[in-house]
Amino acid sequence: MPLEIIGKALDLRTNSHIIYGQIEIPEYLEIIGSNFDEYNIQRKKEKHKAYSRMKTDIIKGALLPTITLAINQHLVSEVVSLIKEEKSDLLKEALQRPGSFSILDGLQRTYILNEIRNEGHQFKEGQRLLLEFWIEPEIKHLIYRLIVLNAGQKPMTLRHQLELLFMTLAEKLKERIPNLDLHNEVDERRRTKPCQYAFERLVTSYQSFLWKTSELNKDNIIAQQLMEESVLDANEESLNNTFEEFTKYFKVYTILDEKCYNIYSGAQATKANWLATENVMNSFFAAISDFSTSTAREDRVNAALNKLMIDLPSLKDPMGIDIFDRVMSGIQTKKLNVGVATRKLLFTGFKEFFREEGEKSLADCWKSES
Repeated sequence: MPLEIIGKALDLRTNSHIIYGQIEIPEYLEIIGSNFDEYNIQRKKEKHKAYSRMKTDIIKGALLPTITLAINQHLVSEVVSLIKEEKSDLLKEALQRPGSFSILDGLQRTYILNEIRNEGHQFKEGQRLLLEFWIEPEIKHLIYRLIVLNAGQKPMTLRHQLELLFMTLAEKLKERIPNLDLHNEVDERRRTKPCQYAFERLVTSYQSFLWKTSELNKDNIIAQQLMEESVLDANEESLNNTFEEFTKYFKVYTILDEKCYNIYSGAQATKANWLATENVMNSFFAAISDFSTSTAREDRVNAALNKLMIDLPSLKDPMGIDIFDRVMSGIQTKKLNVGVATRKLLFTGFKEFFREEGEKSLADCWKSES
């Protein structure tokens, strides 16, 4: 049985269109496609005892919780027009078009459904899924909806919410940064060019930017909760502005990565991927966010980055990696956690670089902050 539209709603706060539907499981698996787990930013399949029980229940005919799908951005205008013109048949066709949406909530359920089908099981006649489609063109509304509203309704970690956010906004980011190449967490391919990042790096970079720290896993549970609450307490406009700021600096970062990749390739090929490492990315964006507490300080960040871009062609080691490695080699591993020490040096070093508006080289910043 094809998709049956059972209801429509409008979020009166954001004017987001929402459509509720029912569809039989085989049809759902057809429209979601066999490569539903190959979206650029998809998480790995999780193993949990509860999922084994869920699989058994589905085989017996259990009704699953609603699966939430986000209409891809380039189709939003078309779907909204069909809703307003009340063209139900065309709307149903659009909502069943393979590759037209991303799974926002229900990825693990989809894994299980696909696994059951591949094992040759025939789903019970009339066994349907409930679907909720989000049709929203405004980035700021999606940010607010995913980070804030979901947090109050579902037991999601902030990290998971950010993954959902970027799942929906990956296309927008690629439009703004044409050379951006994101690959999913399960695709462990080797980096072969600049501006190529694991999706997980993008998520943790944004989380570092939000929290103003590169230490995302606090031992102090209260401190962790306070950082999350500071994000959840923000209003829609604030979240949108933060995301726009992050996007602006991420675009600059890709340009820096591209230029440095060309400089370090060849004789210094092992350093060409330095800017794509998790510690460097998280610390860079955390340092920008933490330092930029005023317009004057934001100007310093921009001045430092502009000077670095101008000076790059004349520098053999623009990021000061040789000095950074030498400083790190002096860390007493028996006394200090290397990961924490690495992030601390990167974080404070980048902040010093911004404070000095780029007049002090990164190599000197690593030395002075060690």
